[in-house]
Amino acid sequence: MATDRNPLKMPAKNKANSLGKSYWLYGHHAVKMAANNPLRKLERLMATPSALQNLGPLPKTCPPPQSIQSVDLSNLLAPGTVHQGVAAKVHALKPVSFDQFFSTLGDNSRYPVVVLDQVTDPRNVGAILRSTAAFRGSAIIMQQRHAPEESGIMAKAASGALELIPIVRVPNLSRSLRKLASLGYWVVGLDHDGSEPLHSSPLDKPVALVLGGEGRGLRRLTRQSCDVLSKIEIQTDIGSLNVSISAAIALYELDRRG
Repeated sequence: MATDRNPLKMPAKNKANSLGKSYWLYGHHAVKMAANNPLRKLERLMATPSALQNLGPLPKTCPPPQSIQSVDLSNLLAPGTVHQGVAAKVHALKPVSFDQFFSTLGDNSRYPVVVLDQVTDPRNVGAILRSTAAFRGSAIIMQQRHAPEESGIMAKAASGALELIPIVRVPNLSRSLRKLASLGYWVVGLDHDGSEPLHSSPLDKPVALVLGGEGRGLRRLTRQSCDVLSKIEIQTDIGSLNVSISAAIALYELDRRG
């Protein structure tokens, strides 16, 4: 998905206000996309000679790359990190408020938004970001609490999509779902006990796809705030799907219809 799909183009003078705490981001796609994101501030960039060559031309705003051996980079990062020979210390992006995002959405309002109800694994959130980018979603909405912060683990799983898909943090999920309905969204909760197939959602409305947390699924108030509960039909003997897999299937179906 092209980077111009992100509706939040902050003026240069406001960039300093968007900077959060810093952390190490790693992996080829994650680092390359971060380096080319004008909203992202890089403090340091470290790469093996071969990894640096694979990154290609970098913006002038990037710090000069520091050459490092793979073993030394592994020692710098958490044990077991799959860094592909490149890492960058970056400032976290500033979370986007609900009102800020939807006031700048414009023509992208026809694309689905993904709402996460206490999905706590950063790998799952990263994978959902990746699927949202792949199937033309416009944003991910999740709570300010009971949701993972931006991290290297999330960025690696997102494979660059963290730089493309805005994360909207909200204090109250049920209230935000009601606001989405008032904006014309068809609020669809994905639930293994859902009564409606996903393809039954109206074609003339954008969809807010709501997914529950690992293990517990959608909470009661979240379920009550949905227009409909839908399910993905699977073989009954394998149980439920991982939340990130469910998100990918549902987003593909919505994109296919649109």
